[in-house]
Amino acid sequence: MRPDLAAAVAAARSAEFTARRALPPPPQGARRSARGDTPERLRLCYLVPRTDVGGGARVLFEHANRLHDRGHEVTVLSHFTPPAWFGLRARFQQVPFGVELAETVPACDVIVAGYWDQVLAARTLGVAPVVHFEQGDFHLFEDIDQETREVVARNVEAADATIIVSGTVAAVLRDRYGVAATVIANAVDPTVFHPAVGGDRQQRPYLLFVGWDGTIFKGMAEMRQVWQAVAGHGDGVELVWVTPRPPRDPLGRVVVSPDQATLGALYRGAAAYVCCSHYETFPLPPLEAMASGTPVVTTRNTGVLEYARDGENALLADIHDVDGLAARVRRVLDEPDLAARLRDGGLKTAAGYSWDTIITRVEETYRGVCAAWSPTTGDDWRFDLGGLRFVDAGAEQRLRQRAAASASDAIAVPVTFPAFEGHRAVRWRIVGRRAGSDPDGGVVGRAYLPVHADDLPDDLPYAAALREFAAGRFDRALAGFLDAYRRGKSGDRPSASRWIVLTLLELGNDEQAASVVAGGVEAFPGHSDFHYLHAMTSMLTGRPIDGAAYVAVIDALGPATHYDEWFDEPGTLIRERLLAPAR
Repeated sequence: MRPDLAAAVAAARSAEFTARRALPPPPQGARRSARGDTPERLRLCYLVPRTDVGGGARVLFEHANRLHDRGHEVTVLSHFTPPAWFGLRARFQQVPFGVELAETVPACDVIVAGYWDQVLAARTLGVAPVVHFEQGDFHLFEDIDQETREVVARNVEAADATIIVSGTVAAVLRDRYGVAATVIANAVDPTVFHPAVGGDRQQRPYLLFVGWDGTIFKGMAEMRQVWQAVAGHGDGVELVWVTPRPPRDPLGRVVVSPDQATLGALYRGAAAYVCCSHYETFPLPPLEAMASGTPVVTTRNTGVLEYARDGENALLADIHDVDGLAARVRRVLDEPDLAARLRDGGLKTAAGYSWDTIITRVEETYRGVCAAWSPTTGDDWRFDLGGLRFVDAGAEQRLRQRAAASASDAIAVPVTFPAFEGHRAVRWRIVGRRAGSDPDGGVVGRAYLPVHADDLPDDLPYAAALREFAAGRFDRALAGFLDAYRRGKSGDRPSASRWIVLTLLELGNDEQAASVVAGGVEAFPGHSDFHYLHAMTSMLTGRPIDGAAYVAVIDALGPATHYDEWFDEPGTLIRERLLAPAR
């Protein structure tokens, strides 16, 4: 059996989005009471929504690197693995799915939200001002349902400041959501994207397209039609397709997730770069093509109009106009003087987008936001931290800051405790409550500030059963876990199910344990522990398993922090038990 990675990750993301919709509004009155003492060396935390090949991710990584090089302390947080295609020099930390990126923010002076859906979570922390770095997406260009529009609006309105990469799209943001933004454009790296020298140009001409055919707005459907219209033209032009992931329906020579050096060489070798996008905010590929001395043919997709001028540095066609795009491509291929004019115009345009200038403006914006902000203070919270040890120095102070700024009635942290041999469990535990709030209810906020407990917690819904388990009295433990499952709240059932499986294994009832686990995988596909236990029970019952597939699923999901309880470091556990013996 091969676990369904896509379904498992989708379940985790769905749970995370549902949690975002339920976030309370940010506290009022703590946004801009001038502090005035901006440190020379800023501590900046970037929340990055994706790390695969793409212009949006590249811009955030460029900011992180260049601010790092200027001496600032930069941390990049993402749910995904570090970018293999980009040389990131700033500190990187991968965050488990189910934990908001904001919940892992270290002590910092400015939080930069790289996508709208992280703004509100970061803002409710109250530990630093939040800058929304807006690069545009469906929420600015497509018709969306009212519920989603309200979620977007709550987020974008909550930012302390907004940076947007395009003046034309700044107007869209203002008209749709009433949010004003500072316009700071993107730029290109001339050490990567520069004109051809020597043998960079290919003898056989090719057209270059960039985008994944699963992203409709990139216009890959039109790309296919344009290619059909110009294939075999002149000297037999070819097609090269750069895509961040394998295409659904390959065409021409496909290059998946190239590194920056390879991408630059592909631009330089092309006879023309063709963009068929329906909308963009500030598309980098056309500007990178210009910087590489490559003629550009593109749709008028709003964002490209920030720098593209028809007949001067590019040829423009209307969106969806396949015939117009194909005709303009033929002109570039057939008219050397036109191609040369577009190259010269493109090089002049690209030269005006310098990272040094742009990063200075970004830096100045962060300093201004930092100087105008001060944290919320308050003494209406009561904490119970007895017997707990924070993993990171300064975590307790950050917890108190977050609580003071929170609109929640209580705040919980993840507490790790010994479960059984080789395993530690982690459970969310309320450690602070607002004075006067309902001790058995109210909104509970979470802060991903790990703490350790040396003993089994006594406040678990199945604490008595767990003590029986620890003492080796497994019959009694099983009865207790079953009772907890039947009587407990729905949120307790995944945790009780895990302990039922483990107890059945201790009793030698491997087949029954395997049956319970299979049901758990189906019921809780985003819970990495059930995938881990499925691998273990399959191995014990002699079923064939694909160890690498299980490792991939658990690495993708990470610890099941969007549930009440989970195993600590499941990726390490699965490797030790599946891969280590094979070595």
